[in-house]
Amino acid sequence: MSAFTEKTVRSAADFVMSYHLSPFHACELATVASGQVLKAGEVVQLQGGKLIAATGELSGDVLATDVAGVMFEAVDASGGDVANCTYIARSAELKDGYLTYPAESTAGGEKVATVASLKKLWIMPR
Repeated sequence: MSAFTEKTVRSAADFVMSYHLSPFHACELATVASGQVLKAGEVVQLQGGKLIAATGELSGDVLATDVAGVMFEAVDASGGDVANCTYIARSAELKDGYLTYPAESTAGGEKVATVASLKKLWIMPR
């Protein structure tokens, strides 16, 4: 199954409604793992210290691995690791319809679990 996005993000900040503090406090830099092609607004996880697309795998009613945040910009790491990529790691309000979530399984519930995981970081999809 592939991830779904309700609307296309046109630029890096299209999906940002507001930062609770400032962009400098809300964002972090990380390396995107080789083989990943991430969109602006895509929910991501950290695996081995590198960003990957969130898988949304459920363990009970919660994500097996909590999300790290949401990509601020699109990154193509298909040719190898890409360092110093910006992602929103905390304290922001984002336009829900512009975010890319993990694909829903036939059982469903991945989006709900992903949003709950984002809220632990004070990232609020609206």
